[in-house]
Amino acid sequence: MKKIEFAKETEILMLDDIGAEAMTAWTRDEVLGAILQFRMQEELPTFFSSNYNMKQLEAHLTFTQNGMEEQLKARRIMERIRFLSKEVPLEGKNRRK
Repeated sequence: MKKIEFAKETEILMLDDIGAEAMTAWTRDEVLGAILQFRMQEELPTFFSSNYNMKQLEAHLTFTQNGMEEQLKARRIMERIRFLSKEVPLEGKNRRK
C-alpha cells in the first residue's frame, strides 16, 4: 500500500506506456482510479505516455465482466486522465528495431 500512497503523493508522476500493462478491472478501479482521483483533486503534475490515443486507451480500459462491458468505469478513469493531461500525438520511425 505504501507504493500506492507514494504514487498518489509524489511531486511529479510519470505513467510510462499506459495501456501496455496487463490490467484487471480491480487494478483499474482500485489502484489507478485512486491514484488519479487524488492527483486530480490535488492538481499534481501527472504525465502519461502510451501507444494508444485517448479513444483507444478508453477501449483498452473497458473490461467485460459477467458478459457486460464496464464502459462507465473506463470513462471515469479517462475523465481523470483527460483532466490531468493534454494529448500530444508523436509520430516517427520506430527506433527500437
